[in-house]
Amino acid sequence: MELVKSICPFCGVGCGVELYVDSSTIIRLSPAKEHVVSRGHLCGKGTLAYEPIFAWDRLIYPLKKVKEEHLRISWEMAIKEIASELKKIIQQYGSDTIAFYGGCQNTLEEDYLMQKLARALGTNNIDSCARVCHDPSATALKEMVGIGASSVSVEMIPKMKVVVITGESITESHPVLSQYLTEAKKNGTKLIVIDPRITGTARFSDLHLRLRPGTDITLFNAVGNYLIKNSLFDEKFIKEKVIGFEDYAKGVSKYTLEYAEKVTQIKRESIQRFAELIAQKGVIFSWGLGLTQSSGINGVRAYINLALLTGNVGTNGGLLVFRGQTNVQGAGDLLKPDRFPSGPMNEENAEKLLKIWNFLPSTKRGLSVTEALLRDNNIRAIIFMGFNPLISMPNREKVERKLKSLDLLVVIDAFMTETANLAHYVLPAAIWAEKEGSVTNLDRLVKWRFKAIDPPGEAKPDYEILKKLAEELGYNFNSDPKEIFEEMKKVIPLYSNLTLDEVMDYSANSRYPNHEIYLYDEKFYTDTNKAKLIFVEQPEVKSGIILITVRNVTRYNTDVITGRIPGYGKYESPMYISPEDALELKIRDDEEVLVTSECGKMNFRVKISNDIQKGIAIMYMHDPKVNYIICDELDEITKTPKYKYTEIKIIKLNC
Repeated sequence: MELVKSICPFCGVGCGVELYVDSSTIIRLSPAKEHVVSRGHLCGKGTLAYEPIFAWDRLIYPLKKVKEEHLRISWEMAIKEIASELKKIIQQYGSDTIAFYGGCQNTLEEDYLMQKLARALGTNNIDSCARVCHDPSATALKEMVGIGASSVSVEMIPKMKVVVITGESITESHPVLSQYLTEAKKNGTKLIVIDPRITGTARFSDLHLRLRPGTDITLFNAVGNYLIKNSLFDEKFIKEKVIGFEDYAKGVSKYTLEYAEKVTQIKRESIQRFAELIAQKGVIFSWGLGLTQSSGINGVRAYINLALLTGNVGTNGGLLVFRGQTNVQGAGDLLKPDRFPSGPMNEENAEKLLKIWNFLPSTKRGLSVTEALLRDNNIRAIIFMGFNPLISMPNREKVERKLKSLDLLVVIDAFMTETANLAHYVLPAAIWAEKEGSVTNLDRLVKWRFKAIDPPGEAKPDYEILKKLAEELGYNFNSDPKEIFEEMKKVIPLYSNLTLDEVMDYSANSRYPNHEIYLYDEKFYTDTNKAKLIFVEQPEVKSGIILITVRNVTRYNTDVITGRIPGYGKYESPMYISPEDALELKIRDDEEVLVTSECGKMNFRVKISNDIQKGIAIMYMHDPKVNYIICDELDEITKTPKYKYTEIKIIKLNC
């Protein structure tokens, strides 16, 4: 058997795997022991990641919708017709009416080609699924410390005195990282978990802060105020490396522990203990979607403030973002409607790109995917690449209406997803083990996927599909992933110091920008070379029952992949509520109820759980019904949906 190395297609840990190939078939999969992050570990999903490759319903040839039915069409005709429709729409309505979205499951090289093609056509309507999860993290990190990515590696977790985890359950979302927490606990590391519910991670924490959803900013501001009032902040670090302290100190001064206790519903003594634990050196501040999809960018800003205030950045600790998909960090680096991959979207950068691309990109800000699907606009054509927004976006009815209104909808995917079912053209894509290219994990590690087998039928790697479409539109693009990687390095400063040799070596520390395990030891990558404290106010807190969407360890996003793993396909998706709410609403365990919100209603079965506190309901994000009642409230700055902050009513059906 041939042994081929690759990267697991699921979460942002980006575990190394070894594929055993015999007669063009993957027989089994095992963990790659030398991988610098996963270190010979895999979760249950990872061990079966090759199974969906051989699913019976793989797309194997291009399809065109004719009278509501998808019929087979040749690649030549599909590409010609799509290019013709794009030209017609651009000529009649302008380049601003077309958009390209997707890429968190794709390689860096495919993402790079997609945004290059979009910009060649004159549009910056370019985005990825990073928009709906961690763009608040990337944007806050960029403005406050310089790079929109984790400043520290997971490898440092066991060396820390304290690890804070906010809005994330490692045991559900990133199980392989549990090895680092277990090692850390053996070394005496204190674990602080900030989460409304009792999770698997919270169960072995030293301090669990069960805050009211949407009150993160009050908690962090009160801790900042306590640190300043009691001289527990790093005055030397602040003076030498941080700006904005005076405004921050003035702003948080009104956030007392008494006030925070009232707003967050956390006991004052616990908030004080949190503050005193993080006042020492050797602290990692980590977070997940529980923060970004509720309090948005301001929640992340308030949290980063604590790391800066205590001097826990650089050798002393750092900021760690738990990314949810294999290449969501890379997609976020490359695919933005308001930034070029090379930097700010201005004339100077456009001129630099002209020399490499042989065309001058527009500097007009584009639309994010959430703006395109959830707000009024003039978008008439969208190409989705490895993206299923009909299921993953909030307010499903509004998304469906927008998709059905398009003059041209093209979906590039390996399966007939719910979004693909609405498309005018569906182009069959290769799956991760059927192509090669690089991906960036949650702590800036860039690794190469090697091709193990050929795709089935007429399916092609996305980079070949994009090249064919570009050629038909009059552009000569390279489709060799290695050559695209080298071109990408010329364009993107963050990736410029990496080499293919080290990216292909799973034991090498191939992290951008300069192979650092941790960033900002000497300076910050901002215009002033200093970090920036940004005071933010707590907005009004919603009342009533708050619905939070969460992950399940056996499922993945919209279940397109895990739903095709034998034994994984039949899932229960109840709504979990507290015993107190069940008693008040006179609801029994397993009873069906009507759940309503401002944007929709749907029936769900209820499970009563002691892990849930009063005033909170929990549902799995993977359930295709949940986004009928998650409304399209967006973070004001990053336009990220607030999936974890929807006010609902639960109505008993059988009175």
